Amino acid sequence: MERVNMNQQEAMEVHEESIVIDGLNASYLFSDAVLDRLRQGGVTAFNGTVAAWHSLPETMNLIADFYRLFEDRSDRILQVRTVEDIRKAKSRGCAGMIFGFQDTHALGGNPRMLAVYHALGVRIIQLTYNDENAVGCGCMAPVDKGLTGLGREIVAEMNRLGMLVDLSHCGTKTAMDAIEASKGPVAFTHANPLALAKSPRNKPDEAFKALAAKGGVAGVVRLPAWLTHHGRAGVDDYLKAIDYLVDLIGIEHVGLGTDFMEDIPAEIMMASLKGISPENLEKYYSSTLVEGFESAAEFPRVTEGLLSRGYSPGDVKKIMGGNWMRLFEKVWLGF
Repeated sequence: MERVNMNQQEAMEVHEESIVIDGLNASYLFSDAVLDRLRQGGVTAFNGTVAAWHSLPETMNLIADFYRLFEDRSDRILQVRTVEDIRKAKSRGCAGMIFGFQDTHALGGNPRMLAVYHALGVRIIQLTYNDENAVGCGCMAPVDKGLTGLGREIVAEMNRLGMLVDLSHCGTKTAMDAIEASKGPVAFTHANPLALAKSPRNKPDEAFKALAAKGGVAGVVRLPAWLTHHGRAGVDDYLKAIDYLVDLIGIEHVGLGTDFMEDIPAEIMMASLKGISPENLEKYYSSTLVEGFESAAEFPRVTEGLLSRGYSPGDVKKIMGGNWMRLFEKVWLGF
């Protein structure tokens, strides 16, 4: 690619012009410090987790809590239901939250609940978390049996409603089955290549290629255990992961999906790590920060780093959020 020379001020101008979208931010959004960091980082919108292992009643209570947050902090955060809402967040200088699930447990086994959640603003649903459920198998399941009949029904209904199918935590067979079953593009909102780190949460190259062939987007995660074999990482390692996927599947299919978990209360963090092997837990706890990209306030360093690696301003804007915008527009409007 053509080398682009830019100083820090010019890089900041590119960042400020960009629509910056995070494919997943699972931070504790009821913390003012988290909202401050989103603003400092120039984050336009993000996929925010409102349910994972939660039951249907628990999920409804969480959604009610977020509705109150939107009222109480309307100058800092707004709900995203449409692509136009993301543009509105950009113009207002606040962060747009896209309601996302990290499991289908909140459906209570009833696909008709998808329409209810869609009406409440849910736009992204991950089919499984780490373990096996009624829909398919997560990446930590002892045997990946693939997508179930109920899973195929749920994918079809999500396609009909205009909800993005997320396969980030799914096992490889379940993910490949879902890519094939979906009528439109799907996403790995936060998943890295297996070639970079031998983590069960990472995906093989063929899964990324299948995702891209379907028109999907993959968001690069900034956790060290998923970026390098030795489990320590800096912002350069994060940028290398972006380079790897751009070379593998093309720049149109690569975005950011940091999986920031800032200010998460201890009890929620422990629940989110349930089912992870002792070996992988040790890797996680030994190093959770990427030097130079330690919080959402540091998103401008990614823009600056991409420009310094030779990406054009136009291509940087695609990676920082433009590719997610294109995918959302296609899926949310029903292909």
